[in-house]
Amino acid sequence: MKFTNPKLVINGISTEMDERILRRHFSAYGEVKHVVVDVKKAIAFVTFVDPSKAQISLQQQHIILGRKVEVRPAKPKVEIGKRKIFVGGLPRSITDEEFKGYFEKFGSIVDAVVIHDKETKRSRGFGFVTYEAEESANLVLRTNFHLLNNKRVEVKKVTPRQEMVPTGFGFPPYYYDPYYQTYFYVVWVPIPGFY
Repeated sequence: MKFTNPKLVINGISTEMDERILRRHFSAYGEVKHVVVDVKKAIAFVTFVDPSKAQISLQQQHIILGRKVEVRPAKPKVEIGKRKIFVGGLPRSITDEEFKGYFEKFGSIVDAVVIHDKETKRSRGFGFVTYEAEESANLVLRTNFHLLNNKRVEVKKVTPRQEMVPTGFGFPPYYYDPYYQTYFYVVWVPIPGFY
């Protein structure tokens, strides 16, 4: 089978490993198109012009500046909008395992997460499920409400940014939260006597 992914992820980089050093190291395997370094996360991405050169470099052990780094194929970006659903009204006591267990009945899951408050660590009452197949998400969405731990929860499709429509007030109907890396509905509540 032909190797088609030209992008690699490099884990365990040191603070001294910058774009120039990584480019020089991986250029020994072939022409490098892009190098992106995130020192805070100790991770980098290297994209080759030719995917076969990425495959060759995967077969080698990599020691850069005297440090062994882990090199593996980067997961290609895929459009998840049609495979991702929002689940609202979750019971506060629900665990990640219970949440995932329920939605696994509809198909193979890539990711299932209950969103927790950063400080209290308590559930915020909603979560997200991403399926491997769009058909699984559609199966869940056939019903607006599901019974989870004896509580009725609502499911909705997550709308990608490209498909968002302005509301007419200059704002989209959703907003993007960089912490949770997802979109949320904006609900406009009129204040009596304000308008």
